[in-house]
Amino acid sequence: MKQPVKVGLIGLGTVGGGVIKLLQRNRALIEAKAGAPVELVMACDKAVTPEKAKKMGLRCAFTRNAEEVILHPDIDILIELIGGYEPARTFVLKALHAGKHVVTANKALLAKYWGDVFEHIRMYRRLVYFEASVGGGIPIIQAINEGLAGNRISKITGILNGTTNYVLTRMSKDGLDYQTALKQAQKAGFAEADPTFDVEGIDAAHKIAILASIASGTWVRLTDVVTEGITHVDPRDIAFVRKEFGYVVKLLGIAKLTPTTVEVRVHPALIHETHPFANVQNEYNAISVVGDAVGDVMLYGKGAGSMAAASAVVSDVTYLARQVAAGTAGKLPYVSNEYRKHLKPVSKSDIRSRYYLRFTVSDRPRVLAGISGILGKHDVSISGVYQPEHTFNDGPGATILILTHRSREGAIEQALKEISRKPYLRAKAVLLRIEE
Repeated sequence: MKQPVKVGLIGLGTVGGGVIKLLQRNRALIEAKAGAPVELVMACDKAVTPEKAKKMGLRCAFTRNAEEVILHPDIDILIELIGGYEPARTFVLKALHAGKHVVTANKALLAKYWGDVFEHIRMYRRLVYFEASVGGGIPIIQAINEGLAGNRISKITGILNGTTNYVLTRMSKDGLDYQTALKQAQKAGFAEADPTFDVEGIDAAHKIAILASIASGTWVRLTDVVTEGITHVDPRDIAFVRKEFGYVVKLLGIAKLTPTTVEVRVHPALIHETHPFANVQNEYNAISVVGDAVGDVMLYGKGAGSMAAASAVVSDVTYLARQVAAGTAGKLPYVSNEYRKHLKPVSKSDIRSRYYLRFTVSDRPRVLAGISGILGKHDVSISGVYQPEHTFNDGPGATILILTHRSREGAIEQALKEISRKPYLRAKAVLLRIEE
């Protein structure tokens, strides 16, 4: 029998508990696939007592000092599951320096410190696997990095956040307003007490930045991701676009790649009800990848939850353990930087899309002509105009809805800025992008 591959774990939260269960439950299967026994020898969480760790089913040594795990001489693989930027970054870089390979589910760490992490990987010839950082149990990292390695990827689109998808599902299905739907998500365990990272699109921005970085071979920085959340989405718009146009509202992460540019954004978008994403409900995620050879590939599954993320973490541990047992780990990087190049980020003003615009205005002559004239002045072409009488009850006044042809976002912003100064506008204009 080969020598055991020894594993250390930092973080005994929801995902950490799932990892412990899965390593124990599928011990024989993991050993068979890894080609050697995989042993969890030490775990750490400063917020957990030894008694609680024991109740979680932990059968290995326990410490509240992360340094003991990071510097443990026998540990081959460190699993980092504490999340956030620090001290996770320090722990991961120290582990690589100490000769350990790393498995992490930390999308924030990777998105913000991609350069630091991969410089340490190159310097110390270690490996970092991070399947659980995007899509929970959906194996999207492996799909892009290995399964589609022979393709030039031109686009990645995803429903990447279970919290926002749950909230938008409830707003669509039940007609709830944002705050009520969010409270339901929190009660159901799909939203944090402080949901800011999720509802403002930050979590999805981390994830699409990681996917774009792998697909493009260049580090896509968070500052280059156009990010917008769902807090402003109105259930009346959701109901109207579904009834009149067959559109569904989803928070999408989108990455478009060309040989010279990378366009990465997160925002609510209208997609047609015939689109496969339209039926992705509640906490589920879906990701599509377009390659020049394979065409459009879609993956679907639970994007959150203890066992979904644990599945990805333990899979990474298994494949890493196989390399450790064979003596090949670290000889080649998991994500190649050999073809690394500089791609110019597309600015928000240069994004091109179709748009849904809603204006609440004074009910008087020539208002529509005025709005249409300003849009035309800024080279925004109108595809349709609608004036519903009862859907939007904002008191006195009228509602004007406009759908545009593909336009530059910069032109749209300039037009809306000019319209906002007009005395007939009674409320801030509503803008939603249409993704086709």
